[in-house]
Amino acid sequence: MPIQIMMPALSPTMEKGKLLRWLVSEGQMVNPGDAVAEIETEKATVEVEAVDQGKVAKLLVPEGTEGVKVNTPIALLEGGAPGATLKTHVRARAESVKMTTAGSPVHTEPRPMSGPIAADTALGAGAVIGRSRLVGAHGPPLARPMSDLAPSERVDQPKTQYIRSGAIDADPVAGWLVVVKGPGRGGYRPIFVGMNSVGRDVGQRISLNFGDDMISREEHAFIAYDEEARRFYLQHGGKANLVRLGGQPVLSPTELHAYDLIRIGKTTLRFIPLCGPEFAWSDELGDA
Repeated sequence: MPIQIMMPALSPTMEKGKLLRWLVSEGQMVNPGDAVAEIETEKATVEVEAVDQGKVAKLLVPEGTEGVKVNTPIALLEGGAPGATLKTHVRARAESVKMTTAGSPVHTEPRPMSGPIAADTALGAGAVIGRSRLVGAHGPPLARPMSDLAPSERVDQPKTQYIRSGAIDADPVAGWLVVVKGPGRGGYRPIFVGMNSVGRDVGQRISLNFGDDMISREEHAFIAYDEEARRFYLQHGGKANLVRLGGQPVLSPTELHAYDLIRIGKTTLRFIPLCGPEFAWSDELGDA
């Protein structure tokens, strides 16, 4: 019997979106994790993946259809238990989001980067920077670091999405956060060089979009990797729900060490560093 693939909600406020492009065709076999479609919202074009295995029996919604409501069946898979019609959602592939602004993508030629990528006022939102894209309304450069601003001062500041989707690694990974307890247990997110905002919105540099609604959508915390000092730091984002490191509240920037446990909301994360005293991306490595 068929499995219905439903239009996913890519954010808590999303009600409908545009089915921009199918990445599969009828008769094709798909496995969990395979990209199946691109969905366009007001803020982003998101590549989504299957959560079930089966053969694509029918594509119910044509490419380019606008205003497709969340939970609307968009395709059928052959599979599932006999005598039942199952409903399943595809899920966003956060590391493959292609960002847009005002409904139109903005493209520029990739340029090399030697350090962390910041919100660049010389580029439009959606500009490709090596393997990254920016999203949001870009204003004037900040006179102070984002981490020094009160939450009320951050409202109209640039929101930056870092996406690894090209051939040039201009945004190197410095480590990972692995979910060891709570929603999304077993999942992980990369930590990049520089300042990383942490929240459940897909626009965060570290997007903990596993279903823990006790994590703020934006800037619940910050994790920074200082390439020069080769050290990681954890900082709270001024939210009511405290960020805890090893069970203790983080009230000021605190250095992270390998395998530290970070708790945000109902989610506990294990910190796994790649960079540090033994390795940095600025090192010249010989043949392995």
